[in-house]
Amino acid sequence: MDSHPVEITVVGRGQATYTPERCTVSLVVRTDGRSAESAAEPAHRLVKELTGLIDPLYNESSGPIDAWTLDQVRHSRSRPFNHDGEQLPYVYQATATIDVQFSQIDVIDVIDAFVYAVSALDGVDIGNFDWALTDDSAAEKTRLVRTLAVQDAVEKAEVYAQSVGRGAITTLAIADPGLLGVGTGHPEYALAARAYKAGDDGFELRPQDITIRAEVHARFAAS
Repeated sequence: MDSHPVEITVVGRGQATYTPERCTVSLVVRTDGRSAESAAEPAHRLVKELTGLIDPLYNESSGPIDAWTLDQVRHSRSRPFNHDGEQLPYVYQATATIDVQFSQIDVIDVIDAFVYAVSALDGVDIGNFDWALTDDSAAEKTRLVRTLAVQDAVEKAEVYAQSVGRGAITTLAIADPGLLGVGTGHPEYALAARAYKAGDDGFELRPQDITIRAEVHARFAAS
């Protein structure tokens, strides 16, 4: 048998699923009118009403809302056309975006009640529900999944080595996808993090688990 080492290049993949730890609700205030003032006034009123819903729940340390941001009210105008192609008078718009982060998603009723109250405000659109891990938790869990990817690469290499009659493998290189001249695959870090359903009696929130995936390319010598 040929005693020269056999080079083996493999892709290792890791994946794990975790319960989300926070939820960010995106809200958009959107009003219009025949004048800048008639568009702006209800927008500012709605922002004030939303702030009134947020403030009682806001606590930076303990939540349930631990962070929120308000984009300034923006003003614009446009001149629509009618069916005859005639240009109509200006229509003025006022918009504002508010992102509300809940840190206590285990108490889903709190988020549900907040969303239900917001849905009753005419002129406020409920956008995305982003379910996520905290930054520290995401970093820790990503490290674990990367370890799984490396272990998968090693196990593959061992199987390939044994299949050609080689016993021991030596690691030559481990790299992010594409750095070993191998075609790239899936994103190294991916999340499944949005879920939202409108029901007949309000809003049904369905937190979805966070899936983290990692991929590595590795090269081994089998002897």
